[in-house]
Amino acid sequence: MKYCVLGKDLTVSAVGLGCMGMSHAYGAPSDRREMADLLAQAVEMGCTFFDTAEVYGTPDDPHHNEELLGQALKPFRDKVIIATKFGIRFDMSSSAVNKPLIPDSRPEAIRASVEGSLRRLGADHIDLYYQHRGDPNVPVDEVAGVMADLIREGKITHWELSESE
Repeated sequence: MKYCVLGKDLTVSAVGLGCMGMSHAYGAPSDRREMADLLAQAVEMGCTFFDTAEVYGTPDDPHHNEELLGQALKPFRDKVIIATKFGIRFDMSSSAVNKPLIPDSRPEAIRASVEGSLRRLGADHIDLYYQHRGDPNVPVDEVAGVMADLIREGKITHWELSESE
């Protein structure tokens, strides 16, 4: 497996595994045991980069994917890089089957998200924390300030923007 560096110092496998489809967007979540086996095989093949988000699940179980990765990758935690995303949530007040997503990157929402993700991933830190989508109500420099605080606190080691405009 080849490896590359993201940013200044985050070394990851050149081939990563986006895990959204295991729990979200393509029907019912996949069998946990099968997905745990697949994740273990990916690690054995040299994959070190795994991507998830706090909303990769269903409205009934919105955090399915983070919980799956936390359990399945626990034996490999010192060998893998886990990226997860914050900043959007399901609109639970909607009657739509596919609940709309609402941007929410207020500092208090980010702090609640990071604590939830750490708990679900069974981790003491998140390797790469993405803002899933920009929040038109929160300036990016305010988000950056929270990210700097989370780095100082040791809760995250790197941060990034995803789907930025």
